[in-house]
Parts: sequence; structure tokens; C-alpha cells
Amino acid sequence: MSNKDIEPKSGVNPVGVVSPSYDDEEKFEKEAGYSTEDPTTGSDDDLALRNATVLAERLQAGEASEQEYKIENAHDIAIKVLSTRDDYELPVVTFRMLFLGLGFSAFGSVLAQLYYFKPQTLSVSQGFLLIMIYFVGKAWEKIIPRWGPLKYINPGKFNIKEHAASYIMAYTASGSATAIQVISVQDLYYGNEVNPGIAIFTLLASQLVGYSFAGLLQEALVYPSITFWPTTIVPANMFQALHFDGGLGSKRTKMFWTVFAVVFCWEIFPQWIFPLLTGVSIFCLIDQSHEVMRNIFGGVSNNEGMGLFAICFDWNLIGSACLYTPLWTQLNEDIGICFTYILMCAVYYGNIWRAQQFPFMSQALFDQNGEEYDQSAILTDGKFDEAKYETVGPAFYSATNALSLITSNLAMGATAVHVFLFFWKDIKPFVMSFNPWHKGQQIIHDEHFTAMKRYKRIPKWWWFVLLAVAYGMAQATDYTGHSHFSWWALTVILIISLFFTTVYCTTSALLGFKEFGGQLDGFYQMIGSYMVPGDPVANMYAALYGGQPTVQGIKLLGDLKLGQYVKIPPRVNFLVQILGCIVGALLNYVMMLSIIKNQREDLLSLSGTRLWSGQNAQSYNFNAIAWGALGREMFSPGKTYYMVPVSLAIGAVLPLPGYFLHKRYPNNVIFANINTGIILQYACYLSVGINTSVNTTMTLGIISQWWVRRKYPRWFTKYNYIVAGALDGGTQVISFILNLAVFGAVGEGHLFPEWWGNDLSTYFSPAYPLQR
Repeated sequence: MSNKDIEPKSGVNPVGVVSPSYDDEEKFEKEAGYSTEDPTTGSDDDLALRNATVLAERLQAGEASEQEYKIENAHDIAIKVLSTRDDYELPVVTFRMLFLGLGFSAFGSVLAQLYYFKPQTLSVSQGFLLIMIYFVGKAWEKIIPRWGPLKYINPGKFNIKEHAASYIMAYTASGSATAIQVISVQDLYYGNEVNPGIAIFTLLASQLVGYSFAGLLQEALVYPSITFWPTTIVPANMFQALHFDGGLGSKRTKMFWTVFAVVFCWEIFPQWIFPLLTGVSIFCLIDQSHEVMRNIFGGVSNNEGMGLFAICFDWNLIGSACLYTPLWTQLNEDIGICFTYILMCAVYYGNIWRAQQFPFMSQALFDQNGEEYDQSAILTDGKFDEAKYETVGPAFYSATNALSLITSNLAMGATAVHVFLFFWKDIKPFVMSFNPWHKGQQIIHDEHFTAMKRYKRIPKWWWFVLLAVAYGMAQATDYTGHSHFSWWALTVILIISLFFTTVYCTTSALLGFKEFGGQLDGFYQMIGSYMVPGDPVANMYAALYGGQPTVQGIKLLGDLKLGQYVKIPPRVNFLVQILGCIVGALLNYVMMLSIIKNQREDLLSLSGTRLWSGQNAQSYNFNAIAWGALGREMFSPGKTYYMVPVSLAIGAVLPLPGYFLHKRYPNNVIFANINTGIILQYACYLSVGINTSVNTTMTLGIISQWWVRRKYPRWFTKYNYIVAGALDGGTQVISFILNLAVFGAVGEGHLFPEWWGNDLSTYFSPAYPLQR
């Protein structure tokens, strides 16, 4: 990429600090993560790497000045919070790494699929995996002898690269793939038991498409410093603290294990002994008998209320995102949440869409009498029957649920335009890579990338081949698996998915923003309802091949950046991610078959049992019916919710005023950092779930990313991210233990004896569900 290809973007800063206006283009490029130096010499990059290494040592030893500790931009985070150190001689592909990676991949994928069919959902978190792999790896190092042939099983000290590679493999596998939902719904509700080979290839195809998208994007969204992936800073910092800080004696390691132990013990109280700590609302303590009070100030129960002014003491709900997400990203989210309070009250108490006939918050469909909609009564042979629909009548959403669909589409349009207006220079290399006549070369200045130059990179053609293979598998399985989804519809969906994958991966890389909830599924189901009207099964495949690549792309690009931070050779990273994908798909499918075969009756029951529930599959099927069968009846021009698709176009123009003001006043902090896409995404954020943690999260985010970062830069640089990792790690480990031992995830639940601290019905209505 030539010097002319980069234009200074004054004031736009992903960390949340206003940048100066640069007249010196080269200076901007250096700070943004690019270089104009001749890549064949390497002298400038090597010097920057040496300087970063020296600075990291001084920061670690506490010898740097307060100014040097300050974090002002993405580049500062990359070289001050994280070390550029690379112990090149450390083994990576060892028997121990493969064993731990495959073992925890199997553990995570089986458990995730098991809990997909449980009354309460439990996921295996990245913090839990990181800590557990560390414990097992260190035990392996200490216990297994190293003499004779055993030296190949135990090659010595469990190192950071083995740890990170096995973690990436396990994290890739540890989830219930979206394709499993489609396959299980076809089996349970449509009598279509998909052939095992077709099912497995559908699983692989839907995930490998996302992986190939990620690979094509990595040159633009992984290599430069400006794409610092805030969500990966915490695990990268944890890896370096556990392996680089000299054992338990270092201050950072002591801080990590102290916070880990404290939150591990504390979380027993809000999660089991004293669940009132999940949300304390003064207003509801005073008066919880009136619906208005519960709607506005409640929120301790699922779908109870918006939780205005509530205080949360449960880190399981708060999470560490508020400690690592950039300041301006959080401020945009906070602005959106303020709009939420206004808009949700306006549509409900203004009785828009007959709002007061239905619950304040609900994701169900209702008939015109306010009863739950009988969705099965409008289908014949799994497809929409217009004659039956005339008898049953129209379906309605709760007003706040309809509002969330509108704001989600507004956000999608605004985010797409905002990214291309404000961050075009960052994604231009990716766009240009599709031009075979483009001869420009992207030259990257980033100390972590410089340290990785000694390893062989992955040729771009690998990703194109992977995309071609995944596309062929998707087309073949669509037809053989009776998806009713034609070749052209799949092709169009994948093209749209590539566009939005680029958009959302860019926001994740630069801003740490990836909270788009279920809007992707809803958007692609909307598109699918026009492509294949009246067909719920085809609608599910539209959501699968539209949303899954974006979700998978964000996850895998984050792991590629993590690999760059901890110096895993790119081809090893490719290997472990592919292995994790394959293991996860195979075991997801095997577990699904076993559970459906043995528990079919319980899964089809609306109430389920204390051990088994088909609620997730039922919900996915109901959404497919709503969009696939009723899409045209609910969202076409003149219908009740016609504004849902129209809002996508409206959202696309909303970033324009801010962009023109930014160009006119490039140094203005507000115009530079206001992001309409994020604001709109959070403009109906509280329409579902437990909402008592929102105000606490907003407060902690401002304290961490503004007050502590500016007033105590030394503490922030050394400890902020390691504390975030410890809080999440301790919380997730004790949550996992409690779900297994106490909450009935694998057997009978054991509620804590009733006392005023866990009798939430005294203060809130409806009662808090103790088995989360």
C-alpha cells in the first residue's frame, strides 16, 4: 500500500482519546500501525521492536515515568499492556498441546451440546478454558517423568505457546454450532432425519465459510496495531502474566490469583446463598406492587423490567467487558441505553402496535386476543397455508420486541455506512485484494507483526481454496439435505454475509463492539422470507449461512490476533483452529443424535422435565415460523410491522450528518467519536433478559477507562487487564462448579434454605429464577 493510499483520520481513535490532526502523514501511519519504509530493509521495524522490548522491560520493572505508562491509543495498548517477547525456541506442536487441545475440545463441545437440551443453558467460557488448561498443563509438567520415551510426552515446562495453542483449539470447538439447531429442528418438528454425512458436512461448511472469511480479512484486521481487538487483550495479558512474570512471586501474578480467589468465594453468595445481590432496586424495595414500577425499575427476573437505577453485585452478570472495552465505545453504548428507557416506555405507554394488550417484555408471538399464537395451526406439510391463516388470524409481537427489531435494522444500516465512511482506509486492503490487477503492497508497521515475520505466513490462496471447498459443501448439502434453499439464494446470502462480516469484524477489531445479539438471524430470516416465502425450513438455512459466518469470523479473527500477541506460528494457528472446528462439529452431532434418540418425547414437550428441555430448539423453530411462514403477512408494506425492513434503509443515512460534521470540524471530540450504529444497537437493549447489571456496568466502565486510565496510568497499564481476567476467571470457574453441583445441571438441584436474602418474591415480581 503506497503512501497515497492512507489519509490521516484526525480525531478518530478506537481507544477513545482524541488524536491530534496530523500534517505529517508518515507520523500518522506509524501510530496507526502502518509504515512507509522499504519492507526489504526491515531496519525501521526492527528498531521499533527493540524499542518496544526495552520499554516493556522498564514498565514491568516500574522504572518508567508516569507519562510512559499512559495509554492514549491502540498502539499504546499493544506495546505497553502486552509484551512483544517471543521465545522462538519454545516447542508448540507437542503431544501435550495436541492432547490438551483435543481433550478440552471434546469436553467443551460435548458439554455445550448437552446443555443445549437442558432446562438451563451452560456454556464453557474462554476464561474457564484458559484456567483449566493451565492447571492441567502445569500438573502434567510436574507429575509425568521426563526420562526415556516419556520425554516426548512431557517435553518440559508447560510454555505459553502450548497453552495458547491448546486453548485456541478448545475455544474453537466449545460451542453448540448453529447448524445443530437447524438439523435438530428438522428432525424433531419436520420429520426430516438428515443423513449423518450430510449433517456433518453441513456443520463443517457453515463454520468453514466463516473461517475462510476471517482468513481473507486478517491482512487488514489482524496485522496492524490499530486493529488491536480489545476482547483479546485480557486473555493475552493472562497468558503473559501466567508464563512471563516469574511465577507466583511477581506482583501481577499475585494480583491475579488474589482477585481470582476473592471473586471465586464471593460469587457463591449472589449465585446461591444471597441471590438478592443480583439486583438491588431501592424503588422496588419501596413499592413492587405496581406494574409501572416493575417495568421501569425491576429487572432481577428474566423479562421483568429495565432495571433503571438498580445496583448489581454479581460479576457473573456484570462481566469484564466494562474494564477493557474502549471508552468511547462504552459511551456510545450508554447513550443508546438512555434512549432505551425513553423509547421502550414511549411505545408501551403510548400503546403503539396495541402494546398494552401484550406483556411489556416478551419474545413470544401473540394472537389478537393477547394469547400465545398457535403457530402450528397455520402450517400444512411444514409450509404456510393461507386458508388456515385466514382462520387463525394475524400474529403480533410485544411492542418492545417489535421496537428491538426496528432498532436492530437501524443499527445494521448505520454500522455498515459508518464503517465505510470512517474506517475505509483500514478495510481498503481487504477490498483491493479481490482485484487481481491490483499490484499495491500493504506495508505494516506493528511490533508484534514484526516479531512474527520469522514465521511462515499463510498464503492467501489457502483461504480462497478453503472458501471454494466450503461453498461447494454448502451447495451440495443444501440440496441433499432437503433444505428447500436454492443455489442462487445461498449465493446471495453468502455475498451479503461477507459484507456484514467485514463490517462487524472491523467494529470488533477497532472498537471492541460485537454486541449485536440476535439481529443477524432476524435480518437474514427477513431476507429469506422474501427469497423463499412461506417455508420455515428454508428460512432457517438463510439464518444459518447468513449469521454463522459473521459470528465465526469474529471469533476466529480474534484468535488470529491472540496468536499474533503470544507469537504462535500462523500455520500452527491454522492447524489448531481447523482441528477444533472438526472435533466440535463431529461431537456436536454425535451428542445431538444420542439425546434426540433417547429423549425425543421430553424435547417435544413444551414444559420438558427437570433434566431435559427442547426450549432452545422450540424457540428456533418458532422464530423460523414467524419469519418464514408469516414474514409477508407481518412485514410487507401496509402490514403492522412494515417499518422493520424500512428501518434498514433509514439507518443507512443516519451516520451522514455526523460524518460531514466530523470532516468540517476534525478536532471535535464528539463528532469524531459518536457512532450511530452502536447507539442504535443499544437503543432497545433492555427488551430481554435480566437488566439489573446495566447501570453498574456503565459506572464501572467510566471509572476504569476514564478515571483510572487518566489519573493512575501506572496501575491501569500493569493491572487493569489482569484484574479483568481474574474477575472473569474466578467467576466462571465457580459458576461452572455451582451449575454442576448445586443448580441441577446434571441431576437434582439443591436450593439454598429459604431466608429473606433468597426469597425474592418478597421484593420482586415475578419471583427470581434461582436455577439460572
